[in-house]
Amino acid sequence: MIQIADRFFQTRSVAFADTDASGRAHFTAILRYVEDAEHAYLAEKGIPVISASSGWPRVHVQCDYRAPLAYGDEIITRLSITKVGNSSVGYAFIVSKNGQVCAEGNMVIVRVGE
Repeated sequence: MIQIADRFFQTRSVAFADTDASGRAHFTAILRYVEDAEHAYLAEKGIPVISASSGWPRVHVQCDYRAPLAYGDEIITRLSITKVGNSSVGYAFIVSKNGQVCAEGNMVIVRVGE
């Protein structure tokens, strides 16, 4: 059982492939960073992300973009569990560089299958 007090963080750098023609990280890259951190968190807890009979699709995602990220920026993605339901988990997330919040939001995932 996931405990509601859990928090997780992951560090990485922005890859060139994640940037658009302006040299900034594309907005979808930020959501992939959050998903990568979520998958690392689940793996740390021994919870499979996907199997032949189950998965964790997103049913809600909200993100506010506060500052740009660029190729090579070192970032930290932080996840906090905000709610645990019968089959759903709510997360809040923050993506930051050098202490500056660049993106923040929340998402809800739902366990489907067995």
